[in-house]
Amino acid sequence: MLYSFIIYWIFLIMKKIFLYTFFLSVVFSGPSFGKSNSWNDNFDYDSLYYASLLLIDENNVLEAIKNLSYIVSDSKNKALILNSYYDLGQIYLSRSSDYSKSIEYFSIILNANFSYKVRSDSKLKSFSELKEKTLFMMSYVYHNHIGNLTQAQKHYRLFLKKYPESNLISSVNYELEIISKLINDFNNQKQHN
Repeated sequence: MLYSFIIYWIFLIMKKIFLYTFFLSVVFSGPSFGKSNSWNDNFDYDSLYYASLLLIDENNVLEAIKNLSYIVSDSKNKALILNSYYDLGQIYLSRSSDYSKSIEYFSIILNANFSYKVRSDSKLKSFSELKEKTLFMMSYVYHNHIGNLTQAQKHYRLFLKKYPESNLISSVNYELEIISKLINDFNNQKQHN
């Protein structure tokens, strides 16, 4: 038991050492860092993205936000950019309860007027998967966190129209039933006052 505990702590320490070494190598990646955009072409945004996901798992949210924001501002890879926006939206939703910021990031994805393709071996979400999950999450935030039933209903209905074969349809229908009941109850109460 003690042996497993020690191995676990050694693993955690080595993981942190790896992450810090990686970030130091990013920061001190050569004399052209920050002086021109030429380093941008060779920078490994993929590694930074996956390191950010590890940081999220380790509850190092501030560092993850910084890295994902860096990807969004400097990368030219559309798949990485939109996946980073999605992860930022999730962070602000679940880790900091900044629902407006979460909606802001999800809106960027929904309003994206471009598409991208990912390699078959990529762990990034495809463009269509990202749009589908984002629309659902945005509807969910409006309903369950912000309390804007009109926006939630509008987005859930849009979801039903755009993704009728989605695995999330039963959840969407359930949410819409609750929203309809809340709106009806509100309207009935308003009439009696």
